[in-house]
Amino acid sequence: MRILHIIRNPNDTTPLEIAKAQSRDNEVAVLLMHDAVYVSPGLTTFAAAGDAEARGVTRHEKVGYGRIVEMLFEYDRVVSW
Repeated sequence: MRILHIIRNPNDTTPLEIAKAQSRDNEVAVLLMHDAVYVSPGLTTFAAAGDAEARGVTRHEKVGYGRIVEMLFEYDRVVSW
């Protein structure tokens, strides 16, 4: 199963713990938004382009809103935190 976790709060560790646990048996990706772009989860990671650019973060693959919408339909499950 393909699971996309959308994370907005960098201080909440629960979403990353769950994503890492799910990655043992599933294809998991993380989309970081807002201040969460500062996080490095160690999984396949994307960052909302506008949020990453506004914060000067360059370590993640940046995706625009059009690509984010496509991702919502590409994954079997989408979890927003």
